Amino acid sequence: VALCPLRKSVKEGILLKQTSSFQRWKRRYFKLRGRTLYYAKDCKSLIFDEVDLSDASVAETSTKNINNSFTVITPFRKLMLCAESRKEMEDWIGALKSVQKWETYEASQFNMEHFSGMHNWYACSHARPTFCNVCRDALPGVTSHGLSCEVCKFKAHKRCAVRSTNNCKWTTLASIGNDIIEDEEGVSMPHQWLEGNLPVSAKCVVCDKTCGSVRRLQDWRCLWCKAIVHSSCKEQMGKVCPLGQCRVSIIPPTALNSIDSDGFWKATSASCSSPLLVLVNSKSGDNQGVKFLRKFKQLLNPAQVFDLMNGGPELGLRLFQKFVTFRILVCGGDGSVGWVLSELDKLNLHKQCQLGVLPLGTGNDLARVLGWGGLCDDDAQLLQILEKLERATTKMLDSLYLFVSQVHITQYADSVASHLAKILDSDKHSDVISSAKFLCGTVNDFVAEVGKAYERATENKEEADAMAKKCALLNEKLDSLVKALSEEAEAQVKHRLVIARSEESGGSSPGESGGESGSEGKTYRSKEQLMLRANSLKKALRQIIEQAEKVVDEQNRHTQVQRMSSSCSIKRENSEELKDGEDGDPSGTILNKKCVMNNYFGIGLDAKISLEFNNKRDEHPKKCSSRTKNMMWYGVLGTKELVQKTYKNLEQRVQLECDGVPMSLPSLQGLAVLNIPSYAGGINFWGGTKEDNNFGAPSFDDKKLEVVAVFGSMQMAMSRVINLQHHRIAQCRQVKITILGEEGVPVQVDGEAWIQPPGIVKIIHKNRAQMLTRDRAFESTLKSWEDKRKIDSYRTTRPRLNSQQSMEYLTEEECTQVQQLGIVADMLINKIREAAKTHKLVEQELAHAVNATALVLTEAKLSSPEVRAGRGG
Repeated sequence: VALCPLRKSVKEGILLKQTSSFQRWKRRYFKLRGRTLYYAKDCKSLIFDEVDLSDASVAETSTKNINNSFTVITPFRKLMLCAESRKEMEDWIGALKSVQKWETYEASQFNMEHFSGMHNWYACSHARPTFCNVCRDALPGVTSHGLSCEVCKFKAHKRCAVRSTNNCKWTTLASIGNDIIEDEEGVSMPHQWLEGNLPVSAKCVVCDKTCGSVRRLQDWRCLWCKAIVHSSCKEQMGKVCPLGQCRVSIIPPTALNSIDSDGFWKATSASCSSPLLVLVNSKSGDNQGVKFLRKFKQLLNPAQVFDLMNGGPELGLRLFQKFVTFRILVCGGDGSVGWVLSELDKLNLHKQCQLGVLPLGTGNDLARVLGWGGLCDDDAQLLQILEKLERATTKMLDSLYLFVSQVHITQYADSVASHLAKILDSDKHSDVISSAKFLCGTVNDFVAEVGKAYERATENKEEADAMAKKCALLNEKLDSLVKALSEEAEAQVKHRLVIARSEESGGSSPGESGGESGSEGKTYRSKEQLMLRANSLKKALRQIIEQAEKVVDEQNRHTQVQRMSSSCSIKRENSEELKDGEDGDPSGTILNKKCVMNNYFGIGLDAKISLEFNNKRDEHPKKCSSRTKNMMWYGVLGTKELVQKTYKNLEQRVQLECDGVPMSLPSLQGLAVLNIPSYAGGINFWGGTKEDNNFGAPSFDDKKLEVVAVFGSMQMAMSRVINLQHHRIAQCRQVKITILGEEGVPVQVDGEAWIQPPGIVKIIHKNRAQMLTRDRAFESTLKSWEDKRKIDSYRTTRPRLNSQQSMEYLTEEECTQVQQLGIVADMLINKIREAAKTHKLVEQELAHAVNATALVLTEAKLSSPEVRAGRGG
């Protein structure tokens, strides 16, 4: 079919298409226009195949769906497609869904009402008899895949999915429709019922009898409070839904009734005083984040659950920005948590929200110190986790600014000059290429940072425009140099080919045949052109540096005067942060990078291992697709450093200052600056958690940093087994590391690594974030109190015999055993008391065990035949 001109495509791009039953995938170019999907081998094809989407449904191909594949199902055919990423897959599914509603699809615009009520299908098998909610017939055997909605568990045949009603789990007040409950007190949340496919052990909340059937679609369950009722008992249920166990965390759809002009939700219900925003990294946890994403949508309002890989944290944070207080649960690794904390800082929300962590990554150091453990891979535990999150206490986490700057911009020029000299003088092709790459990257960064600093520093538009022109000229000269390098490389290659051919043919050399004025002459002239272009580049760079130094000097003088005049009104913490920007630095220092550090900073050995791992993961994602593989690669890279010792004698290349005091460094391979007492997947690298004669106890809320030396990968491995303390250097509030020489050194912040050129790295306190911490002692106390309440309820609700009456129903042998039990129990209680006096940490756990035992004994005693006979008599 020839693709005739149509209106603008809703979406188009490359997808993989399954072409046979052997799952052979081939790249195809797809265009979605109107209600038709076109595809061909490439975008320039004249003949396109087409699929009519008038009666089509879309579903993910599996529960975990690691390869990001989805199926387009029509009455006449089925297309298996695969996207490069989950975000791309979700964009395609959203576009295909929009066709069914005749709405314009815009991937960049978030509109909760756009897909309201539409099911999110994925293909799955069923281990027990299951029935289609559309035609009510049974789904075929366990090997045949039916479709299930990932949010509401609505079931359907593939042929029936397109005919299903749009009655998925509500998100907003508008999606409730005619089921809304209104009275004099306002709007209330009704039950949302779904018929059939109930668990085997389901019981009616009204009559307490078994619900459901394996023979047909029967009885009901509420998608919000999870209540299960018979069809005959449904009328006896209250109309208002209590929202179930997660009601504290749920934002009811009745609370989301409108959106402000700025795109934020307006919350109108007092019931959601502290709602939970869930941010899931779908790629974390061996790609099990998708499973957690689905489970949270089933437990909460789908409007409060977001995928970090599809739009980042900003979207969810902006939608929640109008809530006075709210909680955040980040499901991912330390990188995901750092990403969210950075966005909180940008939006200035850290004072109105508390953040908890569900560990899905590889290291999960922050989750460990907050009490959430090192790993969570079971989505069946999410209900218990939400309960623990509601009981969590709040602790403050220090967040720190990490400033990275060049020592002096004139040294930057010297560094550029040295690389230009390498390009001109070196005969090694690899040296020329590496130096050219350095120039392309660092000069571009230099120009960008100078432009930003200059715009902030000057109020004169003419000067700013002049500087912009100079920066553009510098870029042009850099491009000219790179182009000349390419021509030089081509000339050398041609020259070598001519020599090789002449030698093979036994002919004369190029010089003898008049070639001296040919290729060699061309090479010489190219070399001369390189010299001219290199000197021109240095001159343009020097002009920018001279003008920038004047502006920065003027800015520093203005800043000092301003700070002196307002020193009485500025708080100390803010003035320290302002002062750090020009604290003793030479004039002309240019800020090159600023980022937020929450966990730790590393330079040298550990940063190199982290950088190599990140590069390996980028090059071969499948080789780093699980925690086990990741730990294996870290081990391999660490073992390699045992032999190579790349950063031996790093103390000669860096200088360390702690709170302004220069520190004498031993022979080492790296430095680690710790904000939390967990490093590299659970290592207490500081060694111990208590204070001693030299240092205080490490904590993440004391505005102090711990600085330790990294002597080698063997030391890092041994730290997992024993507490090593001989590598402690300092405990301070500010850290300054100066990188000397001309070559960069690898650094990392919370696992994100890069090569840092020579310059200064400063770490200072920024602010604090409110973190939700699991308090196990409080949980144990609360559990003991709940157990005690259960025992008291048994005593008040069930009649009991006194001890004299109960003894009358026992034989002499049974009486002896009971008395013996009492003596042993008394001895046990005394031992518990003695243990509790010496071991305060286990006191609550022991109390919990005693209460649980007492409850079991009480139940056994009340259910004994003698007691029942006594009650019957």
